[in-house]
Amino acid sequence: MDDKQRYLFDLNGYLVLKGVVPPETIAACNKVLDVIDQLAPERYPNGVTLGKPRTPAELYVSNIVEADPALNAFVDIPEVLDIIDEVSLHLYRLNHTYAIYRWGTGYTYLHMGATPLHPKATYMCHNTQMFSTTTKAVFPIQNNQTEDGCFAVVPGSHKANFRRPFGDHPDENPSLIPVPGEPGDAVVFTEALTHGSVPNVSGRPRRTIYFCYSVGYMPDWGRLGLSFTPEFMAGLNDRQREVVRLKDR
Repeated sequence: MDDKQRYLFDLNGYLVLKGVVPPETIAACNKVLDVIDQLAPERYPNGVTLGKPRTPAELYVSNIVEADPALNAFVDIPEVLDIIDEVSLHLYRLNHTYAIYRWGTGYTYLHMGATPLHPKATYMCHNTQMFSTTTKAVFPIQNNQTEDGCFAVVPGSHKANFRRPFGDHPDENPSLIPVPGEPGDAVVFTEALTHGSVPNVSGRPRRTIYFCYSVGYMPDWGRLGLSFTPEFMAGLNDRQREVVRLKDR
């Protein structure tokens, strides 16, 4: 990270990286997501599962990286890992991944923030050294403008000393700002940041994938017992395998 990135990440809790994913990688990912969109959950590839029941407004698919080797390219994008490495004190691993499809008036409710403390989503900075226990990269894959229901954040909320006094709907928080982008961009943010999305009002489908990195010794996220299959691990190159494996302190 350079000095400007350090300042802005600590100040706002996120950074936007432009054009870090090649067009051919985005195209290959969209082909995979086309297939997943049409499959019944019981026919998902091994390791892939629904994160929550499908609705007319949303499809949330966990372990999306296991859907096809085409998604392996997202594991170790250098510009992303440069940030992850520094804010996790050089000890990180890929913890979990997922995809969100959004239609109609779908949105992601607002969640997280520095207060109250969350054991898996904390942020601090001491003597210019940042530490984020979970840090995520959002990759727009299709239609990610504000009207499409793009990712949204409350800048600086990863350091808030008071509970969020507003509701969970994006329209209820006056400090929320949308973070639109193009396929190929990435938004890297600390999970301690209050975030969600704005409603999709465009009538176009929105697709994003999330690659979520934690400090290397953190257990897998969530109640689904997510873990990477041996088949997935075998398909990675040496650098990618190192990014994924569990690390001791």
